[in-house]
Amino acid sequence: MRSLRGRLTLGITLVLAIVVAVTGVVVSRDVEANERAALDDRLKRTAELSRETALRAVESALPSNDGRIDQVLSATRTSLRILFAQRVVLQSGQSPPGSDRRRPRDGLHTFSAGGERYRSYALSLDRKSPEGLAQLEVTTALRALERRQSELDARLVKFGAVALALAGLGAWFAANLVLRPLSRLRAATSNIASTEDLDRRVPGDDGPAELRSLAASFNDMLARLGRSAADRERALAATRRFAADAGHELRTPLTSVQATLSALHRHPDVAPQQRAELLRDALGEQRRLVDLLDGLQALARGDAPALERTEVDFTDLVASTVDVAAGRHPEIAWSSDLPEETVSIRGWEPGLRILVDNLLENAARHGQGDGAVHVRVDPAGPVLVVDDDGPGVADGERERIFEPFVRAPGTTAPGSGLGLALVSQQVRAHGAEISVERSPVGGARFRVRFGSGGVAGTVTLTPR
Repeated sequence: MRSLRGRLTLGITLVLAIVVAVTGVVVSRDVEANERAALDDRLKRTAELSRETALRAVESALPSNDGRIDQVLSATRTSLRILFAQRVVLQSGQSPPGSDRRRPRDGLHTFSAGGERYRSYALSLDRKSPEGLAQLEVTTALRALERRQSELDARLVKFGAVALALAGLGAWFAANLVLRPLSRLRAATSNIASTEDLDRRVPGDDGPAELRSLAASFNDMLARLGRSAADRERALAATRRFAADAGHELRTPLTSVQATLSALHRHPDVAPQQRAELLRDALGEQRRLVDLLDGLQALARGDAPALERTEVDFTDLVASTVDVAAGRHPEIAWSSDLPEETVSIRGWEPGLRILVDNLLENAARHGQGDGAVHVRVDPAGPVLVVDDDGPGVADGERERIFEPFVRAPGTTAPGSGLGLALVSQQVRAHGAEISVERSPVGGARFRVRFGSGGVAGTVTLTPR
């Protein structure tokens, strides 16, 4: 009984067996009680009908074969005896059993005699004598009643067995019919498991409500597994591409530093001016290498699943980040348009700082050498806008520049190629959207709108 169909059939059959058994016992007991009640009633009526005859027999000392008493007894198939004091003065009918029995009490009695069971009714007569009270006892055998009861019990048992067999067979077919949608669901899931096709769905438009709910839940699980598998494939592809790009990008500064150190090692007597140039080039490549490693670490940290989110004062964060960027690039004319009220965003504060800082660094590097960068925060959204006065970004490159190590064609500004990849990562992490447009001052405009993806949480505006 490992199958659900077998267990369901067995359970229904057991319940029906209990119901049939209880019903059979109740019916048998009820029929037996009715039969005994009818027998007792017949004994009482026979005693009442024989009462006057018995009195006359006692008073007149009629012989035991008096025809008037025998007619009554033969009609009711009973036996009769009359006792006066402790003596039997008359016995008549169908051989009264246990003639030597002690005088019974008045009323109904059941007793055994000669291996059989009998039912008797004793009735005191109205006339008394010095020896005691006269008594009439009518007796009949229970053999016929018990035989009928045994036959009834046998029929009930046979009927119950046949009913249970039919019920079990019906329950088996009913269970097969009820579980047919589940069988189809199992076949569909087995097929999906064997083909590993997560785009397929199991049928969920028929069957009971519970099975439809199960099918819907299974389809939801397949959808989540499909999305997870797609994300995993994209992540693996991105990881392979990232590893290849990282290896290529890291090889260049490492090779340059190695070549410089090798030249210095082979030519210890190189001129001081040339030595200084070689060391300056090596130091620049070393800084580029450090920037690459920092960017890779930031990307890895941004991909971590559990990031603590708090209420971040976005206005203050942008203002402080602009001040830091102005300190790094004093040649740039920095300007900002920030709201008076506090704009609070629920997010990861280091991630938001990485987003703003890399947008500002990108604008400073790709703008004009002594150009200008303008930063604006619009409270409605909120929206962060960064404008530079550089050459801008071509339409065909506005999506590619957010991939790791991708640089727009013709770009000569220094950089690791990871800054905008970090920006894109934090935009996704905070449920925002980023777009690249043409800036009114001639360069590129990067616009970040928060709250569009529903991940960053609530945005709160409070007076400063």
